[in-house]
Amino acid sequence: PCTTAAHLIPSSSAPSQAAGSGSSSGGTFSRCANPDCPCTSSFSGLQGDFCCMSCHGGVPCQRNVHNAPQAPPANQCAAGCGRPSFNGQAGQFCGLTCRQKFAKPTPTVRASQPSKRGPDVLAMGGKGQTFEAWHGTSRTNALQIKSSGCFRVDTPADGCLGKGAYFAGRRKAERFAHDFGQGQPALVRCSITVQNPCYVDGDDRSWQARGFDSCRATSTSKSSNPEWCIASNSCIQVVEVVDLRGQARPAN
Repeated sequence: PCTTAAHLIPSSSAPSQAAGSGSSSGGTFSRCANPDCPCTSSFSGLQGDFCCMSCHGGVPCQRNVHNAPQAPPANQCAAGCGRPSFNGQAGQFCGLTCRQKFAKPTPTVRASQPSKRGPDVLAMGGKGQTFEAWHGTSRTNALQIKSSGCFRVDTPADGCLGKGAYFAGRRKAERFAHDFGQGQPALVRCSITVQNPCYVDGDDRSWQARGFDSCRATSTSKSSNPEWCIASNSCIQVVEVVDLRGQARPAN
């Protein structure tokens, strides 16, 4: 036996579904770790976990109440296979198979051309529709996003639209990059496809709890221009990184 807790996360794919295991979304789950509990899924779906705090405390369920993982969907595989993400972080994949299955084209990096004056246009989107939007940040962050293909969708909790990846029209994103890009402003141009968008006219941090995968605000308490907040990286495809160094900040 191991002498220390060396294996804190699975090191191989989940085993084939055993008799009595639960499955509701194509994934395979391990049953509750309490041997006297009839539940066919642990809380996380992983082996060695209990289905609930009652079982963890030694009091088993009387019937199969928990037949699918109860872990928050935001911490499951971004491919939607039902398994937890490999590191427990939101917007990540469970492993190499799902990452390769949903592989996205390698984005490019280019220098910016000055943006044209005009309205800060941001698509309305719609169920199953794909649209273009921009994310303003620092060059360092932009290159990290390009390399991983993923945004941090578990922050910021205090954003006007709550947690998620924020996008805007190009001019607004440029202003944000110049203001908060630590002297190295950059843009990330993305192709976004949403399935269940929410539309609001101001701040709203409850849309994810209501089952939406994205939210578009016409304005917020911090900006008079529209913006999108996207809950999962599975909706986002990075197209290119645009270096804004040497470009002037667009006027408001």
